[in-house]
Amino acid sequence: MSNEYRLDDGTQRYGSRSNSYTPHEATPAAAVRAEEAAEVAARLGLDEMAAAIDRRLTSSWADTDNYLVVAMRKTHPEELTAARALVKLHLGTQRQWLLKAEAVRNKRLATTMHRRRSSGTAREVSALRAILMSGLIALPTYIVATSREDLLKLILVGIGCIALALMGGHPITVHARVPVMPNIRAAWLTEIRNDIVDATLVAILQNNGAGLDARTAAAGRRGWTSIQIAAKAMHALHS
Repeated sequence: MSNEYRLDDGTQRYGSRSNSYTPHEATPAAAVRAEEAAEVAARLGLDEMAAAIDRRLTSSWADTDNYLVVAMRKTHPEELTAARALVKLHLGTQRQWLLKAEAVRNKRLATTMHRRRSSGTAREVSALRAILMSGLIALPTYIVATSREDLLKLILVGIGCIALALMGGHPITVHARVPVMPNIRAAWLTEIRNDIVDATLVAILQNNGAGLDARTAAAGRRGWTSIQIAAKAMHALHS
């Protein structure tokens, strides 16, 4: 971790320190490392991400921002900035986080893909895709070469190629028998990233002895707890 997060004596500025302190009475005693949520989130796969998003979207507590969490962010702007920096340190940008999650998913599916290659299914799928792509390229090329001025024909061919891609791509995907890549929407990914920031902020405040009350701490960790529940469910499903 960069020196920005350490004091002159070498201890962490916002994480768990070696020196002891007496927390506020309302603060839960079991504080966690400030980096813990971000470190675990960096190991999530796309399927876990999608499950966490689905769980959040269907949870009533996530319909609006919790006023306790909003107040916590406003009251501690410096710690919030530090929490965001810690999360970015481990997750990177949204795109980088997605690429990490995709790599985790690909590693999990490696055994499945090996079975498909061994059975010859992968070769069949590659051949079918090559045939489909050839058709999608050849027909428009022929029309452009022979009827460049016929705008209506070009439009009809374009519509036909789109329909062919949809109709041809679906059975090829089914034949491949590989789980479909989850569609992660950027706005929803930001929501669970904010949950991770909130949990990191709670850990920073608790480790600094900020006297965070139990209700606020629970509200700040609720989103991260939901992510963990979804991730554990997906892990159990794939075990």
